[in-house]
Amino acid sequence: MISFRNFSLCLFLLICLISSNSDAYRILVIGPINSKSHSNIYESVAKALILKGHRVDVISHFELKNPPKNYTKVVNLDGSLKAMVNTWTLEIVESFRDIDLVPAMIEEFGNNLCDLMGLEKMQKFIKNPPRDPPYDLVIAEAFVANCYFGFGHLYKVPVVMLSALPQIVWFDDILGNPMSNAYTVHMETKDARIVTFWDRVTNHFWALYGNYRFYRSTEEYQTNAMRKYLSPDVPNVRELEKKTALLLVNAYQSFFGIRPLTPAVIPIAGIHVELSEAKLSPELKVWMDESTHGVVFFTLGSMVIIEDFPKEILLGLYGAFAKLAPIRVLMKIVNEEKLPPGLPKNVLTMSWIPQIPVLRHKNTKVFMTHGGLNSAQEGLYFAVPMIGFPLFGDQPLNIRLLADKNVAYEMDYRDITEKSVNNALRAVLYDPKYQEAAKRESQLFRDRPMNATDTAVFWIEYIIRNGANSLRSPSMDMPWWKAELVDVYLFFFISILLISYIIFLILMKISCLIRSILNPNSQNHRKKD
Repeated sequence: MISFRNFSLCLFLLICLISSNSDAYRILVIGPINSKSHSNIYESVAKALILKGHRVDVISHFELKNPPKNYTKVVNLDGSLKAMVNTWTLEIVESFRDIDLVPAMIEEFGNNLCDLMGLEKMQKFIKNPPRDPPYDLVIAEAFVANCYFGFGHLYKVPVVMLSALPQIVWFDDILGNPMSNAYTVHMETKDARIVTFWDRVTNHFWALYGNYRFYRSTEEYQTNAMRKYLSPDVPNVRELEKKTALLLVNAYQSFFGIRPLTPAVIPIAGIHVELSEAKLSPELKVWMDESTHGVVFFTLGSMVIIEDFPKEILLGLYGAFAKLAPIRVLMKIVNEEKLPPGLPKNVLTMSWIPQIPVLRHKNTKVFMTHGGLNSAQEGLYFAVPMIGFPLFGDQPLNIRLLADKNVAYEMDYRDITEKSVNNALRAVLYDPKYQEAAKRESQLFRDRPMNATDTAVFWIEYIIRNGANSLRSPSMDMPWWKAELVDVYLFFFISILLISYIIFLILMKISCLIRSILNPNSQNHRKKD
């Protein structure tokens, strides 16, 4: 027989178990872009939610290694788009380097992604979603394919936007966030400094023009796609954007500068670093540990293949790296056979390198990077000074911002020679300002009330508990001219003109009266005439 004491203990444990899961939610995370760097961000948010006991279903192009118990890949989009990992040649980079970003983003990562909802496996999921339990919230990647916000309408739950990039200009309009074009540099502007009057004119013009083109190019197509693939009663995509509850953005004030944010904009930069489970292989760990003179880590991220660069650029790197010995170089090369002969003996190449544990290692002294946002944040997080070779997209802005803080040495990859790389390496390795700046900015980047992981989870749970409108700005229900007080300023201007005119008339009357009093003869003379 079970004693009363044992029965009570079992009952207590059962109650604790039930109560511990009573606040667990089921959340759908949608990542339609087949970019590994974007995937790292929404997978990190999914991990953060799972660690808090929530159940997460994911639609994406990538498989999570060692997925946790509450993680379910409900739709695998792998193979539905042209692969981007380790496929970008120098020719592709050059074609993206000087293009107009907004149309390019819409063409590559916008309207076309909405058609993924028409895939058979997506339609099967859309028509037969899980109902035991149903979803409490949808997290959809926010970039230029905002058609995926329609899943919130379909399942009657709040939508949280998740941006793997810094805050793009149309997010401000969507969330009613205060405009800060006078001092906040936008990726579309392709500059990192606002100093002169014309800088402000240019920055503001491209922000407004970018908004206009985004709205004009996406509204009809994405609205029609949602009504075709999700439900005929889905509202206009512009209405759905205004109904979103929150934006989690891969940015932080110490990196991108101070700007006003509504409570619905939550910076979570660094979350992928905090939740990374990547480890050094035993062989790489031994090599890193033995590199007591220091390691220079060189990679251009998950997309671009370095070995496709011109031979003269690669030989310039060879010459500079050889002069570094006994300092070692760790270099990501997908296909070593494509490299020209003569690779220096102090260089180790690998087709895949776990960036975070390498940057965390005490012997890593310099990070040579393309300046992708995740890579830049990783170098910043671990206080590793950088040499930046920005290629396209947001990378020039990221590197310029870090260079202005003396965390990075900025170079143009087209100017790579043995001499230029050697000068850059000597500057970053031996000028103390780079190491000091990296330590200072790393401290600023990490110093927060809550880490990025807890911040993301708290505000997602907050929306589920309190509703989609709990952080809604009143300006979201106002036309732009009201929110920006254009009518008020116009009223002030007209009032000042009217008051000035009335004062002018009064002064003219007074002036005439004074002249008539002081010179009455002139008045009499006029009468005689």
